[in-house]
Amino acid sequence: MKKKPLYLCTLLLCTFLFAGKHALAQNDTTTWMTLLEYRVHDESVFEKNYPTVKAWWLKTDADIELGRIGQTSESGRVYSSALFKGADHLGAFIARRVKNQDQFNAANPAIAKESRENINGPVSRSIWMRVDSITFQEPGYNRDSYPFRKVVLISVLADRVKDFEAGMRKQGLLDASHGIKYNSIVFRCTDGYPANTYMVVLPDKSLLDYYKNREARKTKRDQFKNEYDPLRRLASDITTVMRIDHLTSVK
Repeated sequence: MKKKPLYLCTLLLCTFLFAGKHALAQNDTTTWMTLLEYRVHDESVFEKNYPTVKAWWLKTDADIELGRIGQTSESGRVYSSALFKGADHLGAFIARRVKNQDQFNAANPAIAKESRENINGPVSRSIWMRVDSITFQEPGYNRDSYPFRKVVLISVLADRVKDFEAGMRKQGLLDASHGIKYNSIVFRCTDGYPANTYMVVLPDKSLLDYYKNREARKTKRDQFKNEYDPLRRLASDITTVMRIDHLTSVK
């Protein structure tokens, strides 16, 4: 893509984020995530170069970035995300992203060239907002301690979004009342996918730990089947699973 159209798109997106009476304010504490998804010819090249890329961007955007995560996956996709606290920080990142990318390329020409040539096909960009009301994290949760993540992309019927979020919240509270502890982080897409698309992220120590813990949760929930069955039926009626993927963080 030529830089001029990309710059114009950047300006339009920034305007969208900040314009209007109900624009997101400077004191917004919502967690936002930008996500790149693509395939590569050689995952080892991505794994080799990503630590340099991550360190450079975190240093350059130290005033706005909350964190970065690079992940390979079972499906063969690469997932590269940046996190921000507040729409103002997200907007600042978008506004200077192209300029910063040019600076990175100039400072790291070999890595930039190798990474660019390693991309196999189109790159998908999207923006996500964490839905705190249906996100449940154990006390002291630290994303760096969970190198494995199961990701589920869900499409919800457009007129049943409120029902979906209410059902997710009720299940999370039910789990807590029955002593079921785990991490479930939910994002809703605001750009790049339809607005009724949700991403459920389930971090764990490893693939084996995830399935072991999932089975333990299922066993516990089955003890209270009558409480959970209406929520399962609701999810079945109003949602469609678009993708399930297993992700491994790049150190």
